[in-house]
Amino acid sequence: APAAGAGRGPRAGAEPPRRRRPGADARDGVRRALSAASLGEARRAGRLRSVRLDRAPHDRGPATGPEDPLRVPLARPMSTEEERRLAALVPRIVEEIRLRKGRRLRRSARGRLWMRRVFRENVSSGGVPFVLPRRRRRTRRPKVVLLVDVSHSVARAAGYFLQIASAFLAPGRRARVIAFVDRPVEATRAVARWLGGAASEPGGAGQAAGPAARPGGGRRRRRAEGIVSSGIPFADLIESLPGLDPEAPSDYGRTLHALLEAPLRPAGRDTILVVLGDARTNRFDPLPWALEEISRRCRAVLWLNPEPRARWSTADSAMEDYLPHVDTVVEAKDLAGLARGVAELLRSL
Repeated sequence: APAAGAGRGPRAGAEPPRRRRPGADARDGVRRALSAASLGEARRAGRLRSVRLDRAPHDRGPATGPEDPLRVPLARPMSTEEERRLAALVPRIVEEIRLRKGRRLRRSARGRLWMRRVFRENVSSGGVPFVLPRRRRRTRRPKVVLLVDVSHSVARAAGYFLQIASAFLAPGRRARVIAFVDRPVEATRAVARWLGGAASEPGGAGQAAGPAARPGGGRRRRRAEGIVSSGIPFADLIESLPGLDPEAPSDYGRTLHALLEAPLRPAGRDTILVVLGDARTNRFDPLPWALEEISRRCRAVLWLNPEPRARWSTADSAMEDYLPHVDTVVEAKDLAGLARGVAELLRSL
């Protein structure tokens, strides 16, 4: 993991962290960028190419039936039992994503007949199909880096996201998991153990930290405590990661700068960076130039925001600063949004 003392400016240690005041027109800037990406306009701000927002119906009067569990906002107050019920839907979500058709095909000696190319490749023979091209799925193995915010406000979405994404990405050589609150911490092995059920070594990163206790006695209920894998709640996994302080204020600027200066920073024409976070910087400098430098070295940057779009770039949110350096942004405020985000990731592979 990068050193805890990484700087927050263009040069490490060049200046102290600065407080940030979002402009009054921040939401207007986000709205314009999302509108341009959705409509496919030629002139866009930065790299933003596409956006996937919630298509659920809103403001259609009082609900007449039970609430769709896939549309339950993950940020609302929720009991541990409710978290477990939502976690039980993850296999269903994974199966629905698996059943979606893939778009990337390539020519092959064996496979299904490629009717679109039959006529194209037999133009010289007057349309007589002497050549019968076939097709099959193109196999690519890009590197995927998951940069996951595990602070209190986003921990629940982070746990569900890792469970869904793990069905398609095995954390290891081609997929890395980096957790952060105010600094990035390598969490690939710990998450792999949590998802795969392997026993943790004594004192290792994958060992459960046990239930958190209040200073005055008793037990404190934590977010993501009902998201359990291998018998370990996700809240325990977060607290067991060495170098991670779950109680620290979120600092995206420091995290991105430390990630940029790290030896294993995301880079390469076959690297896809996936960020899960609400971009809440607690008024610290967001350092968007650090994300810009990282995005230049990656093939694509995908951002999943667990907050509703109406809250982007309000108060201490720096979403407007980061959007120009993102290729695809997804509103992932519920399980349906997380599923859309994972589907977008698979589409870019």
